[in-house]
Amino acid sequence: MDRDNQIIAAGLVVAGIMPVWILLALKFWLPELALAPLALGYGAVIASFVCGVHWGLFMTRSRIMPVNLLVTSNVGALLAWAMLALGQGSAVSGFTGMALVLAGLLALDFWLLQRGGIAPWFWRLRWIATAGLGLGLLVWGVTA
Repeated sequence: MDRDNQIIAAGLVVAGIMPVWILLALKFWLPELALAPLALGYGAVIASFVCGVHWGLFMTRSRIMPVNLLVTSNVGALLAWAMLALGQGSAVSGFTGMALVLAGLLALDFWLLQRGGIAPWFWRLRWIATAGLGLGLLVWGVTA
């Protein structure tokens, strides 16, 4: 990807981290609103988005991928859904679990980086996105 599009992607990643933090701020300003399901749901959306990126990588580059990303991405999306369901009974468990799902997807991307499956610039964006969103989800879990 050319440098201009990498810059656009970086801006979109930062924008993509913001909803969980905005919802957290709103939680303290408007405590009567039930915002936890929205924040946890956003984590599931992002985890599923990453899994979709993995599908796209595999569909266009399956010959060089060291693992079948169709399988791992389905597992990731199902785990995100399970954490969303778990969060209905225990917000702390749901938020912590969702952060762990995102961390697991990041670990897979690190593995792909080491084997030439993804570019270093993409890895950096994934790390920033997971750190920002994962930390936000953990803060939600602590304050839930």
